[in-house]
Amino acid sequence: MKLKHLLLLIAIMTSMNIEAQNHCKACDWLASGVWANGFKTAPDKSVNAKEFKEQYTKNKELWDKVFTFLANNDLESLPVGTTDIEKGRAWVTVSEYVPNPAEKQKIESHRRFIDLQYTLRGNEKMGLARDKEPGVLMEYNDKREVAFWTSKNIEYFKAGPETFFLFFPSDLHQPSVLDGEPVKSKKIVVKIEYAR
Repeated sequence: MKLKHLLLLIAIMTSMNIEAQNHCKACDWLASGVWANGFKTAPDKSVNAKEFKEQYTKNKELWDKVFTFLANNDLESLPVGTTDIEKGRAWVTVSEYVPNPAEKQKIESHRRFIDLQYTLRGNEKMGLARDKEPGVLMEYNDKREVAFWTSKNIEYFKAGPETFFLFFPSDLHQPSVLDGEPVKSKKIVVKIEYAR
């Protein structure tokens, strides 16, 4: 019986070691910037490097189009509205608004698309729910491509022009939360098809 437990422990530790090595490789890949295509803004520390690397690898041509668009356009001068990068698979929405306090801002998730969120200006932060079992506020709506959640455990990250955020389907995120004095924000959200 003890040998069986020892073998199980070794198997678990080996699996954890392999997972840690894969995570380190993804972190190295992320830090290398090989994905950026000239886009000079860094990903926020909250970005899941392993998921990003997997999605980029599965859908490289689409991600390259996204980052090339971000690198080759004067983002500050883009007008409010939506521009297709690849119809039905990736598009950019530019919006201007005053962020809401956390208690008025919904926590959301998506299934078919990844959110790349980049705040060009404003006083805002982004939240990631860390609950193991968050509450459902609204079941997933396929037409709107969103579900809403409740959470008692949210970690916030300052948003600004120095970093961008990536929210994958597993990320319950609370975007555009007021962080300080209410001023108008300008933000770019790129919707990117999630590769299964």
